[in-house]
Amino acid sequence: MAMSVRRTSLVFLSTPRSTPVVFVARTQDPLSLLLGRRALSFSRPKFNLQHPLGFHRRFSWGTLSELISQLRSAVNNKFLLLVALFGNQFNAIAAQRIRRALQIFNLYNNLGYDRTMVKNIVERMGSALPKKLRSEPFGILLGAAFFTWEKERISDDELTKVSDEIAHIQRMNRSQNTSVVDSENYLTEWEKIIDKGYLMLWRKPIPNSYLYEYKVYGTFHDLPARAFFAVQVDLEFRRQWDKLVISLDVIDREDESGSEVVHWIMHYPYPMYSREYIYVRKYKVDYEKKLMVIVNRSIDHPSRPLNTKYVRVNTYLSNMVIKPHTSFDENGFDYVLTYYDDPKAAFPSVAYNWMANTGVPDFVEKLHTAAQLLHERKKGMHDDESSQDKDRIPM
Repeated sequence: MAMSVRRTSLVFLSTPRSTPVVFVARTQDPLSLLLGRRALSFSRPKFNLQHPLGFHRRFSWGTLSELISQLRSAVNNKFLLLVALFGNQFNAIAAQRIRRALQIFNLYNNLGYDRTMVKNIVERMGSALPKKLRSEPFGILLGAAFFTWEKERISDDELTKVSDEIAHIQRMNRSQNTSVVDSENYLTEWEKIIDKGYLMLWRKPIPNSYLYEYKVYGTFHDLPARAFFAVQVDLEFRRQWDKLVISLDVIDREDESGSEVVHWIMHYPYPMYSREYIYVRKYKVDYEKKLMVIVNRSIDHPSRPLNTKYVRVNTYLSNMVIKPHTSFDENGFDYVLTYYDDPKAAFPSVAYNWMANTGVPDFVEKLHTAAQLLHERKKGMHDDESSQDKDRIPM
């Protein structure tokens, strides 16, 4: 008696001992064999009715195991092929999206939109990505598309423009009450808010903002210019004297221009988040004009994506010009500090202005104190050096 189920034949045979034997004939569909409860496969089995046990001798469960292993291998190969196809498709889509993002960025830039605003849009797009994707090299590559030293480096012309500020202020005539008279209308748009003789502070409103840009002009007579300059460019020493520093490191450098990128994280009063700064800086000593110049301004860098643990300060500038009264190593110098930033703090404008008006002079005094400490530490290091060797800056 025989019955057919789809493509599989179940055959019942009788032996001399009336013991029924069931076997499944070979089919071309291995999956249908696996779905059977007892699926046995032979290669044209030769059944001997005189020796029924010969059938059992020819059958081995290893045949079924081998079939399952082959099927598993075939499924894995198909799966890997599908993964490769999906991967290629994703790479093509990702590349297309990056090209479109660059085209949109260039379009808005050519239309005259503020570049910082466009960067903020890109950052928000990046923050919308899953956290794991943002931390992967793909996110760094996406950010790298928007960072080039050609655009971000600090040029010599920028240094020259900053260094000219102290010449403008020093050319102002002083009246009998020692207050500065702006004979060149250089500070026409600025409001003087502090005048202590040895320190003067002006401020100027930043357009479309409640913030101010500040300019400080001061004099110290108890310290050489070299020490005041060195304490500002020596990041390792600042990590020691500035208790607000959480992290302060150089993360990138361009040897050609001397520009370097600094990553700075500083404490903020509880319960506010700490602030994170990424800025490019460059400093120079002009021996002919006897000037020292330091320029810092905020940028973005692909190696430091947005971190939800900190508040990123995108608006920051700090320029310092130092001019010694005699030489770099003798006590006495004048300085001009120009500063502004947007800490993104929810302070009332009155409170913020009060903190800024007092905080900028306090910061200068902290620099002065730290410079005195650094000068005392290194004062004896140059005693045996020639005057030419002493001109090496910083200390």
